[in-house]
Amino acid sequence: MKWTLILLLGISLAETTLGWTYSYSETTMNWTMARQWCQTSFTDMVVIQSQEENDYLVSQLPNRSRSPYYWIGITKAHKNEAWTWIGNNSTWIGEHSWAANEPNNNHSTEFCVEIYVNRSPNRGKWNDEKCANPKYAVCYRAQCSSTSCERGRCQETINNTTCLCEPGFKGDRCETAEQCPVLNHTNFSGGRMNCSHPIGPHSYNSTCEFRCDEGSQLIGEDRIRCDHSGQWTASIPVCTAVECPPLSRPDNGYLSCSGGNQVFNTTCHFKCQLGHLIIGLSSVTCGVSGVWSGPRPACASYKQALLGVAGCGAFSILSCICFCWMKHRKRKKVSQVRQPEEATSSAVSG
Repeated sequence: MKWTLILLLGISLAETTLGWTYSYSETTMNWTMARQWCQTSFTDMVVIQSQEENDYLVSQLPNRSRSPYYWIGITKAHKNEAWTWIGNNSTWIGEHSWAANEPNNNHSTEFCVEIYVNRSPNRGKWNDEKCANPKYAVCYRAQCSSTSCERGRCQETINNTTCLCEPGFKGDRCETAEQCPVLNHTNFSGGRMNCSHPIGPHSYNSTCEFRCDEGSQLIGEDRIRCDHSGQWTASIPVCTAVECPPLSRPDNGYLSCSGGNQVFNTTCHFKCQLGHLIIGLSSVTCGVSGVWSGPRPACASYKQALLGVAGCGAFSILSCICFCWMKHRKRKKVSQVRQPEEATSSAVSG
């Protein structure tokens, strides 16, 4: 990585073509003023995320023979709080970040941190300091912007700017949605398939819904979605014909069904053997709900049929006699009630 130092208006800038850029002041100021200066002139006070970055930063800053050194963007508001980096609220601290016997909070109010940049064994180590003490500011300018990544978060490191893509997206700038295998109507027969593509054809978050034609039932999911890995959430479903309960031939009879299967719109015909009569419907049809249009008929011999008819006739005659007798009884009762009334009426008129 090629770095250049530029002196501009009393500010030394260390610039790189990738990732963020570091800058430092040539005058000292307290921690609060140092951060304000960084935010006004650049992005913010430097935030260190790894030991590698810590060492690289130190290698780019001029050595100071003695204090003051450089403020860095880690602080806390109270002695019992954890040290926290500004901006991202990270609590990263390297295993060997602190100088010997630090942090010691020597004056009970050392809530800011300076980094030693000198030729001593403590080079690159940290020391807690009073925030009011004057130090040099170290700032960074972010290379990431709102347009750096289309569908992701821009992350900067020392030598690189990387887009961390949202689930379902890929590419250097997270510009490409994950693609699922293309579905078309030839993949689904016996019904209708309707797909919506909010991002791109058959890509992440595309959905397809399935409906079967009348008389068919759906086996599988009625709605599938293209997930973040570029796979559909389920296989394409299948439409199968609605089936009615199996019919068997009646005793002493025959059964024949159109198409050979007992499914929607199938009609089954019944016939009886010679010497037998069919009792019931001679044909039934399998309906859309999987129910036959009528019960299975029976085959009865002529003798059984005649006995049945005779039985029905005898029952009808008996019913008729009972009805007439009850009607006669009712008339007789009404007549008996009216006779005393008529006699009383005649006596009064006489």
